[in-house]
Amino acid sequence: MIFSVAHVTTYGYSRAVFLEPHAVRLLPRPDPAQRILEHTLRFEPEPAGQARGLDLWGNGFVQIWFNDMHQNLRIESICRVQTLRANPFDFFLTRAAEHLPVELTPVERVELCSCLTRRYPGRNSKDMDVGTDPVSLLAGNLATQANASSMDFLLNLNRWIFEHVQRQERLEPGVLAPQRLLAEGVGSCRDLAVLFMEICREAGIPARFVSGYQEGDPDVPEAELHAWAEAYLPGIGWRGYDPTHGLVVADRHISLAAAPEPEQTMPLTGSFRGTGAFSTITHTVRMTPEAD
Repeated sequence: MIFSVAHVTTYGYSRAVFLEPHAVRLLPRPDPAQRILEHTLRFEPEPAGQARGLDLWGNGFVQIWFNDMHQNLRIESICRVQTLRANPFDFFLTRAAEHLPVELTPVERVELCSCLTRRYPGRNSKDMDVGTDPVSLLAGNLATQANASSMDFLLNLNRWIFEHVQRQERLEPGVLAPQRLLAEGVGSCRDLAVLFMEICREAGIPARFVSGYQEGDPDVPEAELHAWAEAYLPGIGWRGYDPTHGLVVADRHISLAAAPEPEQTMPLTGSFRGTGAFSTITHTVRMTPEAD
């Protein structure tokens, strides 16, 4: 499929500020599942300079820097992307990937250490030990139900989160601890993605966070930046799972950046200097499929 995406983000400042260098991660990721046909980034005000870079996890970004004082910053990203993976199960599962925990080579284990280490290990309060950690308990239950089959585990986990955790937009920054998310049953797409990652890591499957776009409801023109997770299966590599929609990622998602932690995929990072100044943010996303 071919999608056109228009993503506009506007920052307003209560008074003129000096903008420090920013990193913009709004470049569609070139990978075997998608092809970038067109992409344009526009900035207002015009940066004094800009440079393209590649981060630790192979995500492209644009570094921008400014002169003078400014009271607004507008970033417009326009792209056309062809998604290529119509069948998310188009692979042969190797023996190393069949069972939990997956079998990693010594090199893979070193390189994927950050994708196997839990962000919220074992406890969320002083009176919770590992034996009562809900993430560990859920991972164990799902592994048992799947008879230690990695594919069944991933599919069951994706479905369980979709059916038991309600998705709700949350404007506050940061991520809810998975233990809290399981207790409250409501979170944003990034919270659900991190829960998926934590349970995968507990079960011995490397997992990472993905930022991007998802087609959503074609009758609703306004979309938003979306988040999901990718699991690493030896022999085939990274495969996406979207617990917010209960989907295995195929040709209705567009990836921007992927990394072990959500903070490493943020669409814009940077700061400003201005005594007593504060900022506000608005954004719009339109993801439109093109006719075949």
